[in-house]
Amino acid sequence: LKSATAASTPSALPFIGLGTCCDDADTAERLVLAGLEAGYRLIDTAAHYDSEPAVGAALAAAVDRGVLRRSSEVTVCTKVWFSDMGYDAAIASARRSLERLREERLGLLLIHFPGSPDAVQDPKRNRALRASTWRALEDLQRDGLVRDIGVSNWSRRHLREMLATCRTPPAVLQTELHPRCQQPELREDCDAAGIKVLAHCPLAHGAASLLRDPTLCAVADRVGRSPAQVALRWSVQSGVVPLPHGSSAARLREN
Repeated sequence: LKSATAASTPSALPFIGLGTCCDDADTAERLVLAGLEAGYRLIDTAAHYDSEPAVGAALAAAVDRGVLRRSSEVTVCTKVWFSDMGYDAAIASARRSLERLREERLGLLLIHFPGSPDAVQDPKRNRALRASTWRALEDLQRDGLVRDIGVSNWSRRHLREMLATCRTPPAVLQTELHPRCQQPELREDCDAAGIKVLAHCPLAHGAASLLRDPTLCAVADRVGRSPAQVALRWSVQSGVVPLPHGSSAARLREN
């Protein structure tokens, strides 16, 4: 898999990654290992997914089998859940993620959501939580425990507010993105700030509204590819890194 450089950092990201949400531990480990064998070098996980131990086990197995020389060849992206927002809690969350992943350094660490549900009616508190959590990520990066830092599921307002005050701008922003959810304004803001966009749910959870879309299917028929492959190609050609989830080794290779 080829690499593209995230504009705000010197770090290279593959053009496509593998999502690990919603699988049980055995399935997640099996699919991540299959993905590594197929050539994936970007794995997306999160503290809330409960897939970090499986990702760590798959990386170790890939090294044992000679698929990888070292686990650091793979960029692992994980996230701080909203219950761990705040400076001290975010630091502790990152250290737990390192242990579960069996890593000494995280490739990408994101704030999973821009606020805590128990503070949803308190914008001032959520602003403070975002700011203190981001300071924690900045310090983790400064201390060498994280390579790059970013945010997930943030709106244009959240991003603009952050860019006006942060010491270090985010390297990436992860959001739902696919041909039926294109978010052009958010992507424009990210491009202007040199922020690489990662797309979770790039196949819209497998929804028929996307994969049976007449335009998408017509393009797929014309080029001899599946609708899913065309949707993922749309992401790549839009400068976005898609993070599809795969249900089998064959589907991972197809993606």
